[in-house]
Amino acid sequence: MSDKVDAYIAALDGWQADTARLLRQEIAAAGDLAEDFKWGHPIWSAGGAVCLFKSFKSHMTFAFWRGAQLTDLDPRLEPGGSFNMAAIKLTGPDQITSNEVGRLVAAAIALNREHGDPMKTARA
Repeated sequence: MSDKVDAYIAALDGWQADTARLLRQEIAAAGDLAEDFKWGHPIWSAGGAVCLFKSFKSHMTFAFWRGAQLTDLDPRLEPGGSFNMAAIKLTGPDQITSNEVGRLVAAAIALNREHGDPMKTARA
């Protein structure tokens, strides 16, 4: 576990703090992932970047580098950005379950195993 991620979560309040703790716990439980802190927020990787979450004033983003390939698992994933990214915008408590997090993260890890690091393959 990353001390920087600990500090990031400790700085959050209310539902965002609760959601961040849930996401972190379930991401870690979903597979063999490395936790890191890059670009101002927590990220997890397994064979390349897998997912991240980021807190904003009134919402949180839970995003996947290969998220555009996961929209069949969760239609809330909104494609956008580089590397086939897609994100779920969370605007309050209890908007994502442990099972949903685990299912999405496991599928994203499987995509990295099949296709490689999304940050490298997208540039090739």
